[in-house]
Amino acid sequence: MNNSGPSDDQLKRRVVESKSRPDLIAKLALAQLAATLVVSLLFWAFVDTPSSISALFGGLVVALANFYMAARMRVKSNTQEASQMLARFYASVILKVLFTLAMMVIFIIFIKVSIAPFIITYLLVAVAINMLFLLVPTNDVVVREDH
Repeated sequence: MNNSGPSDDQLKRRVVESKSRPDLIAKLALAQLAATLVVSLLFWAFVDTPSSISALFGGLVVALANFYMAARMRVKSNTQEASQMLARFYASVILKVLFTLAMMVIFIIFIKVSIAPFIITYLLVAVAINMLFLLVPTNDVVVREDH
């Protein structure tokens, strides 16, 4: 009995065809940007201008990080191997987190924003808008096996 592994005929290559909207992350970022402006205007109307600016910066951290990820996730072809798609996604997520941390350090330490409006808006925009986007159907991805 030979356990050297499957033959070339038995190997199948899995390919992911993405028929989904390629700008879904960018649309998420635009929704986050709109929510940021609304929250910032509410801080301006009911609190004060420095709080409004801090709120604006808190929301910008979220939206700019997603715009950055959307730019990284663009691919020249809409067909690629699943392992390549996952590697690109994981690398983009890691870079997005580093980008977010760098922006937070810049705003909190160097620009010295008001912490409460900054964090409140960051969390509200990051969590609430992401939860709303879970309702958007994205079942346009097909996995096929090449023989």
